[in-house]
Amino acid sequence: MNPLTKQINFLLIRLLVLFIPFLFHLDMVVYLNVSLADIVLGILLLGLLCDKENRVFLATVSKKYHLILIYMLLLIYFCSVSMLSYFAHYDVNIPYGFSAILKLSFNFLYVITFLVLLERYKEEILTVILKSWKFAAGVISLLCILSVVLYRMGIDNGLTLGGRAQATLNDPNMAALYLIVSFSVISILSFQLQKKVVVNFTLLLVLVALILTASRGGILSLGVGFLFVFCISIFSGRIKDLLVFLGISIVFSFLLLWLYHSTDVLNFAMERVSEISVEEEGTSRRLFLWSTAILMWEQSPLIGVGIGQYIPYSNEVVGYTISNIPHNTYLTFLAETGIFGFLAFLWFPIYLFLSLTLRFITSGARLYFYVLIGFVAISIQALSINVENIRFIWIFYTLIYYVLSRIPNEEIYQTRNRSWKNEGGVRE
Repeated sequence: MNPLTKQINFLLIRLLVLFIPFLFHLDMVVYLNVSLADIVLGILLLGLLCDKENRVFLATVSKKYHLILIYMLLLIYFCSVSMLSYFAHYDVNIPYGFSAILKLSFNFLYVITFLVLLERYKEEILTVILKSWKFAAGVISLLCILSVVLYRMGIDNGLTLGGRAQATLNDPNMAALYLIVSFSVISILSFQLQKKVVVNFTLLLVLVALILTASRGGILSLGVGFLFVFCISIFSGRIKDLLVFLGISIVFSFLLLWLYHSTDVLNFAMERVSEISVEEEGTSRRLFLWSTAILMWEQSPLIGVGIGQYIPYSNEVVGYTISNIPHNTYLTFLAETGIFGFLAFLWFPIYLFLSLTLRFITSGARLYFYVLIGFVAISIQALSINVENIRFIWIFYTLIYYVLSRIPNEEIYQTRNRSWKNEGGVRE
């Protein structure tokens, strides 16, 4: 293995992870959200294609991690099939439809690139990825916190939206989603480095920054994630882990309470989250978008109205053209790609969810505890925003799948049995 090639790959993967949250808009026939990481990905892909050794690793990846590859290919296939609906109505935005396929395909390249590098360099590059992500999350969190503080002082540096932290992600909800993913990624790093204490300064920064986004979906979904894993912990008898976790939660709550009473920085975020209701304008708007998506699906239940056609087709459903996307990942696939595309999108996340839950119950490993919190939170937040084309979501799925794949189920059960024997228990 060429040492220079390794150094270049490690440098590029660091840059890619660091640049992921730095987004900008690109107007090329359609309006695209682009990341600085896309440039680095192009360089990485070129290097991977030129290196003959990677052909062996690519073959290994296609066998060892075939589920996620099949998932991406099926999703792209059924999105393409939904384009047949274009012939059924006149008002069609063909460029937007093709751009939706292009975005999914681009994320597919992210998945393949990460899997090839992980298979080639194993734990060494995994640690590099996780450390780089932790650093990037710390930078984004600081930008979120400082930008809100400056806004309260009357200085708008362009990194907030009306006082809601968004940093370089161009949207508070997107920033919240990135911070939730970072919560789980930083936790994975702590276990990768075999640290006894998972909660650290960067993780606390991430949680404070998340609150300052004032993202109702983000904050509430993380709360539901905590509650779900808390209930699973009780069910599986993880009393010791629960006590430790509750202790940390109490300390963090007191910290937030102190900040809330000592400064008005948190006031806006806390009030916005507490005032959520069906009558509120943002919520009622989303409910309207969701009901419209369901009406579209009813008109074309099998293959949908066509990928990327929610906005133009809305005129045929409500009598005028809606300017927004559905703000719901699940209903987007249901309306635009029908039941086939919806199931093609849903089955792999369900597989990851069940795998994480079963492994947490059977092994008791705290790694799955923290990853599950983030995974559940992302799944719930996908009810209020569209996450299908967000790069760091697909990278997160890839990292979870890699972690699950490197520890066979048999090893987990053996570890659990050894643990019972060491504690003097009896297990059939």
